[in-house]
Amino acid sequence: MNAQEVGGKILVVDDYPANVRLIQRNLQAAGYETVAAYDGEEALEKVAAEKPDLILLDILMPKIDGFEVCRRLRADEATAVVPIIMITALRETEDRIHGLEAGADDFLSKPFDRGELLARIKSLLQIKYYRSMLAQREKFHAVIQDLSHGIVITDSQWRVETISRRATELLGRPDENLVGRGLDELVAPFDVEPSLEALRQSLVRSVTVELAREDTRPPTYLAGRYTRIEGPRGELHNAALVFRDISEMRQQEKLKRDFLSLISHKLKTPLTIVGGYLTLIARGEYGEVPPAMAEKVRTCLAKVQELSDLIEKVLSYAGLTARELERAGQLVPLGDLVDRNCRRVEQRYTGRAVAWSVNLPGDLPRARAPEELLSIVVGNLLDNAMKFADKPEVRIDVVGREIEDRQIEVAIRDNGPGVRARGRERIFSDFAQLDDAFTGNIAGIGLGLSTARRLVQSWGGRIDCDSAPGEGARFFFTVPSEFTPPRDGPDVRG
Repeated sequence: MNAQEVGGKILVVDDYPANVRLIQRNLQAAGYETVAAYDGEEALEKVAAEKPDLILLDILMPKIDGFEVCRRLRADEATAVVPIIMITALRETEDRIHGLEAGADDFLSKPFDRGELLARIKSLLQIKYYRSMLAQREKFHAVIQDLSHGIVITDSQWRVETISRRATELLGRPDENLVGRGLDELVAPFDVEPSLEALRQSLVRSVTVELAREDTRPPTYLAGRYTRIEGPRGELHNAALVFRDISEMRQQEKLKRDFLSLISHKLKTPLTIVGGYLTLIARGEYGEVPPAMAEKVRTCLAKVQELSDLIEKVLSYAGLTARELERAGQLVPLGDLVDRNCRRVEQRYTGRAVAWSVNLPGDLPRARAPEELLSIVVGNLLDNAMKFADKPEVRIDVVGREIEDRQIEVAIRDNGPGVRARGRERIFSDFAQLDDAFTGNIAGIGLGLSTARRLVQSWGGRIDCDSAPGEGARFFFTVPSEFTPPRDGPDVRG
């Protein structure tokens, strides 16, 4: 119930059934739910069982009179704030004072006017509503003070109504009273992604946000959610910003990225030189090359290219850990993208017999994702199928279909050795390889599937594997289509 609504459950207590029926008819006609009790003891039982929003209480009753019922209700924390209107034939001032001392909120004398009864009920229910909201707000404010996340609650104009102690610390303003300040003022020192203007214009209920401040030592990075709390007509009523400190995580990601990048570049420089000289030798730039030696040179060049591809994967992986991936993407026709990646993989594994089967319906919607990143996912899964193939002829089936919420599922099935159940739990982990006993005979360093997982998760998709030993493996992932409705809490870009 809100303050403008008429309604609620009302307990009518009177030892005359005719009086109870009369009051119930009036209340029910006005939209209230009613419960009846015919003496003081029954009234206390009904309050405990029914939890009414308001009580109309007669004073002169058998067993326990109205004054005693009122006192007992006020002594119980669970019913201490339930509004009580005493309806009585007693007209003496002393009786009214007695009722007020017992805890009554209002009085009506018999016979009463229907309009006056309904007006007083509505007024007391509104007071109860506001009192309840205030109590909840005070409890909420007390609870959030000790949470590890920062919490900011604003009104519809983005003026701060409630802010936790942790929020003031994370925002670098621990000693200031920030209530009443504008949200834009609080986050002014930070780079906000998405922008504040984008958040103002967005009608999405919940949005992922990041705040970065790099003029501090060390830099401060915060991440969390901005949530719209809407009124009955969809208008902004309140806004909530809940965030946590991810500075240490960002620093760790940077160290990992810098390390992998440094190692990769250090490897790539001499590798480029080796590859260049081998190419010149193969071309005969240093004289005629005997056929037997030419074959060995070509093998060396293939291995140099294989190592170069591994280094590119490491560099790609290092870049992914350093920043939040772009979630908004282009509209990508999957047919062309899959065909390009099939050709690339086939060229990479020259000499392998491959039977391709690509089944992408002509009416399959376009995928909504960054084309380059989507291509990496498909390429890594196809490369994985070729890499672990253990049969003379490799068979790879690529199937695309539309699933719930008009998302697209892309599945890549192979006829390789399959994946054991225990292996599926870690197959998408960083640097994981499931080559039995880790012989090292499988090319790669275990970043292909972990990179694919990171990319798929960046656009809100799912990636997994179905397999059994000896029966091949089916890797599949989902990606939004051009028709997929916005998910709860996507990023918006300003």
